[in-house]
Amino acid sequence: MFELLLVAAVLVVLVGIFSAMDGSRDVFHPLILIGPMMILLYGWIPWRIYSIGGLDQFFDQEQLVFVQTLNVLGILAFVAGCLASGIRLRPEPGSRRPVLSETACRRLLIGAALVGSLGLLCWAITIVNVGGFVNAYSNSYAGGWDDSGYVRDGTLLLLVGTLLSITALASNGPRLPSFIMLGFFGIPWASQALLMARRGPTFALVVIVLMGWYLSREKRPPVLSVGLGGVFLGWFVLFLVTNRSSIYLGSSFDVKTDVGAIVDKPDSGNEFIYGSGTILSAQRRDHYFWMRRYLAQILVRPIPSAIWPTKYEDFGVPELRQNAGTGEGFGDALGWVGAVGSAPGIIADLWIEAWWLCIPLMALLGWVYAFAWKRAVTRGGPWASQYIVLSALSIYLVMQTMEAVIFRALLLSIPCWLIWRWALQSVPLRHRRPQIKNAYPMETIEHA
Repeated sequence: MFELLLVAAVLVVLVGIFSAMDGSRDVFHPLILIGPMMILLYGWIPWRIYSIGGLDQFFDQEQLVFVQTLNVLGILAFVAGCLASGIRLRPEPGSRRPVLSETACRRLLIGAALVGSLGLLCWAITIVNVGGFVNAYSNSYAGGWDDSGYVRDGTLLLLVGTLLSITALASNGPRLPSFIMLGFFGIPWASQALLMARRGPTFALVVIVLMGWYLSREKRPPVLSVGLGGVFLGWFVLFLVTNRSSIYLGSSFDVKTDVGAIVDKPDSGNEFIYGSGTILSAQRRDHYFWMRRYLAQILVRPIPSAIWPTKYEDFGVPELRQNAGTGEGFGDALGWVGAVGSAPGIIADLWIEAWWLCIPLMALLGWVYAFAWKRAVTRGGPWASQYIVLSALSIYLVMQTMEAVIFRALLLSIPCWLIWRWALQSVPLRHRRPQIKNAYPMETIEHA
């Protein structure tokens, strides 16, 4: 039965991908981007581990069937939500894509310079704190550091600067300033992503650069190029994880090109095994958060710990301090403990938050992604930037948790909205003195 459910998960995603491609003819449709990651997490990975008997040491057949049934329902809901939003694009009455003027492009670059420079400053602070660039990246998975979460998370603003710079460049804005800012903001982020072997930041940068260019020019790369590029990107992010201990400055770079071991390794840190444990532990303990973790990301996380050191405890979610609250009760409920730093994937994360309501929430997520895609295609401008942000964060959504998405989405999307709003404002005309139609002075008229 478990094998059939694995096949069902893959088939549901494939039907969604082909339906989206047939209806939209757009390689940037969310199902084409997110679908392969769902196949990896809920189809390929569990099948590889199950085929070598690696799941038997963690779960029995009944548990596997329950978990995979939930996964299939969640995937089906996401696909249905995406398709329900509409896949055949029709021009909306009164809507049109804004044509960026020279002034709008210049304002986008100014906004990119301001926000990107703030991100660059945060990145530089973290590097200086650990003794410089070489010290920061001379150990595996090291990087910079600062005690302030604002500084650490502030480096995300480098992505905003990169996105707006390439948008201005693709919209025929000033070329030299655009290229300069792409270098200043993109290279530090790339160094942080590659020298720390971080799959999420690497994926996000690639998506922002490619989609930022093509969406701004209202063009699409060939389907074959997207397919081959997607396969390479998927292999590359797995390559980074596989060789994380060998990628750093001064390393011998003795790397492995076979990434299969990271996929079928049966340990408690594997995404499918850890996610399944998260679901079963919450079910056995009958413990769910009912949106408190997500609210904490919005209401509590922005408050510095130096001001409110017990903020999560006082809010009622002390579990957030370890694995975002997803690894509670494993020992008592399952007899084994999830690895520290692991993530369960989106369906398991929604399950411990909202029980069976995770199914309609998955449908809502699918609808949101498809809605943002439609607006990006039909209206462009700020909607294109918002969809690119959501697409860049999709790897966190599928493979990690909503907590990994919420604060990143807010930190990236809000500056984009504000800068776009300013860029698209009409340029006020200078006030000119009213011309006097009568050329004669008033005194002359009175004495005439």
